[in-house]
Amino acid sequence: MLHRQVRSAVAKADRAGTGSKNAKGDDVKRFDLVANDAALAVLRELQLPVVVVSEESGPLEIGSGTPRHRLVLDPVDGSDNWAQGLPLSALSCAVLPVDAPLHPDWVEAALVGPLEQATPLIALKGSGAWRGKERLRTFGVRNVAGAMISVELNHHSPSPGLARLMAAARGVRCYGCASRAISLVAEGATDAHVDVRGRLTAESYLAAARLVIEAGGWVVGLDGAPLASPESLTDRVSLVAASSRELCDEIVDVLSHGRH
Repeated sequence: MLHRQVRSAVAKADRAGTGSKNAKGDDVKRFDLVANDAALAVLRELQLPVVVVSEESGPLEIGSGTPRHRLVLDPVDGSDNWAQGLPLSALSCAVLPVDAPLHPDWVEAALVGPLEQATPLIALKGSGAWRGKERLRTFGVRNVAGAMISVELNHHSPSPGLARLMAAARGVRCYGCASRAISLVAEGATDAHVDVRGRLTAESYLAAARLVIEAGGWVVGLDGAPLASPESLTDRVSLVAASSRELCDEIVDVLSHGRH
């Protein structure tokens, strides 16, 4: 219901800007606010006690009783794509225990709902990732030379390490929407997603990262260590999401040392 209602609201909304910025300093479009309102309306109808932390509205308590969970929401991830009429944008929603760190390992349920598709991708911790009745699996590529990777280049000039990785990969794509780019790894459509910019915020990647993990992939920081846990939605990270541990390790190595 959440995905359906947001899709319907955004499809009818004006794509113009509002002249305001959110807490991260990003321009807010009218459809961002419409999507956020639609999502909050659905959650209020459910009447479950939950803390909703949204890119557009900050933390809100919904429902009666003591909240046990925190829902991290990006109503329209890839909003620049949607505003331009480009493909790849999505509703991103991750559910964690209310006091848990903002980290994929703590995500109990995840949804990435492409705005141009009727069926969302969902994951439940320990139970797999799904598109409808289809279980998602990474493709399992183990080396960079055989990998189709995506990289995020918005507001970033490729570093030498990233340039080496792009040259070594079988193919490179850039999508401009973190939740969709990472989810494509879970779907087996691409083999890795790399964002070295230090600009990613949790609402854009938490749900998709859980999808990758449940589909058999790996998500780490640029040094290969566990992903950082930001304190809030304004803290920024870099990450590597890959279809296998071996591919993940090789990407980290190429980025750091140039070996492949």
